Amino acid sequence: MMNSHSYLLLLIIITINITLSISVRIPLASPALRQQIGKEIGGQTGQHVFQNVIQNVIDQIFNQGDRRSPPSPQVNEIRSPSPQVKEIQGLSLIKQYLYDFGYLQQSGTFDNFLDKDTISAIELYQQNFNLQATGDLNNQTLQQILLPRCGVPDINFEYNLTDTINASWPKGNKWFPEGTKNLTYGFAPESKIPLNATKVFRNALARWSTTTKVLNFTETSYNDANIKIGFYNYVDDGVKDIVVGDTIISLQLNSSVNSGVIRLDASKYWILPTDNYTGSWQDGEFDLETVVMHQIGHLLGLDHSFEKDSIMYPTILPSQQRKVQIAVSDNQNIHQLYTMLNILSLLLLLY
Repeated sequence: MMNSHSYLLLLIIITINITLSISVRIPLASPALRQQIGKEIGGQTGQHVFQNVIQNVIDQIFNQGDRRSPPSPQVNEIRSPSPQVKEIQGLSLIKQYLYDFGYLQQSGTFDNFLDKDTISAIELYQQNFNLQATGDLNNQTLQQILLPRCGVPDINFEYNLTDTINASWPKGNKWFPEGTKNLTYGFAPESKIPLNATKVFRNALARWSTTTKVLNFTETSYNDANIKIGFYNYVDDGVKDIVVGDTIISLQLNSSVNSGVIRLDASKYWILPTDNYTGSWQDGEFDLETVVMHQIGHLLGLDHSFEKDSIMYPTILPSQQRKVQIAVSDNQNIHQLYTMLNILSLLLLLY
């Protein structure tokens, strides 16, 4: 298992070297071609690896040998694992999930044994997502784990850019200078993002600008931008099946200039607000504006929230597949970050 430093270094290497691409719902000349692209890009295998592993875990824990589909995330029944279960095939991937998102602090290669550290990590995960905190891999917990989500950790991470570490998860708004009133943004040319998709980003940035009452956003070239936006083909470790996008802060080579990088998964089929189609992530289709609003929130300094109506909720719930309105809690959190900037701006005007 990589330590946090090498993992973050890998993030920036992927950002620099990866091939970028995007597929969005736009009119196609041939309905048959549209269907073919939808099948190839729409994530038909997107979550299957991770989902199959979780289903295998469900079968083992609950002594169900069949391959029935997992119960829906709204299921209320909670069943504890059999006391004789000591080793669970596929548990190593769940440990990887708990590690990636900040709940498990172990290092090294993960095994399939349900040890005390893993039980504690599961319990903490359950507490954060307002599940019954038993430490057991019950139905509700496994279904929560299966939900598509942001790649930024939930807990136990810090903003950490140094001379030797040139990529960090976002934490607060430390990555741009204090007193900044304008941030520039640009789109990766390799992504070839169509105009109707770039409009989604512009509208989302405008919505956040209105909320902060401090920051404005101006479009510029990708290389010169404070905020760099692109669609990427992720290197898959199993857990990446369920990640729709993430945000990192990178330190430009041979420079002291930081950039915020929004990275969305190019293998997903992205739905635009103008589409006359109601998509579902169960079919590999995701609302672009929902994910964009969330990632911009990270760049502006917000961590994940465990209030289900929050833009910053880590996962996409089946009942909230489109969520673009900034919740009361998001408003409060962003104002806590930027109230001092508002006061400083007012003082500068007065003097």
